[in-house]
Amino acid sequence: MTDPSPHRGKAGSRLVESWDGRDYERHSAHQRAWGTDLIDQLSLRGDERILDLGCGDGSLTRLLAERVPRGSVLGIDAAVQMLDAARDKCGPNMAVRHLDIADLKDEAAFDVAFSNASLHWVHDHAVVLQAIHRALRPGGILLAQFGCDGNCPSLLACLRRQMATSPFSEAFSGFRWPWFFPTLPAYEELLRESPFTEWRARTQLRSQQFPSADDIVGWIDNPCLILFVQALPAELRKSFRDAVVEEILTRTRQSDGTYLEPFRRINVWAQKSR
Repeated sequence: MTDPSPHRGKAGSRLVESWDGRDYERHSAHQRAWGTDLIDQLSLRGDERILDLGCGDGSLTRLLAERVPRGSVLGIDAAVQMLDAARDKCGPNMAVRHLDIADLKDEAAFDVAFSNASLHWVHDHAVVLQAIHRALRPGGILLAQFGCDGNCPSLLACLRRQMATSPFSEAFSGFRWPWFFPTLPAYEELLRESPFTEWRARTQLRSQQFPSADDIVGWIDNPCLILFVQALPAELRKSFRDAVVEEILTRTRQSDGTYLEPFRRINVWAQKSR
């Protein structure tokens, strides 16, 4: 008989309460694969200066650095704990900096601004697009992919239901939703109002099949649940986490024992006028 609670075991004992770059690296193979596909869309000479926005554990930052042996890559992230893992990957043409994307002050410094699975953690994209445009050299490009409306519907449904349930609901009063998942028309309007005069955007659906409960729970724990867990008093954190995990495993479990969650992304390309 199939175990109705397949998260018992390693997945059932976890509670990740703060950002952890090395743990994220262990549970984000799908994000790296999508980011690699995105990097492959860049036509690089090898001498560009690249800005990696929301570099996380630095895996894609390092790949970018390998693609520009005569150039350089700067990765920035607002979570200093993520950068602990990224610093281990730094070579002669790769550096990382603790910095919120919205606080970026560089001017005309980069040929490429790249971002994978990060910009949905930032709410004010009008400010972000201004900062990125300012940081690019004339002719520089932005290439980014991030979550949009319809992203991870099972996870979001589980979170909203548990947040509205006692004893968690009072603690979540006034909680700010951590993600910005715009519709495509809404983001196109942001691009029209931005300094970029050349741009295109499209949505992409990528259903992710996680091989085991530990695989999907590892991704849920870090980074998805961290800000939700931090909003709760210590005595409620594990029970909230376990309730979300139990529900999402039930929702996403497939007949072959894998777990399936749809990811809907916006892919953005924009170029600064020469």
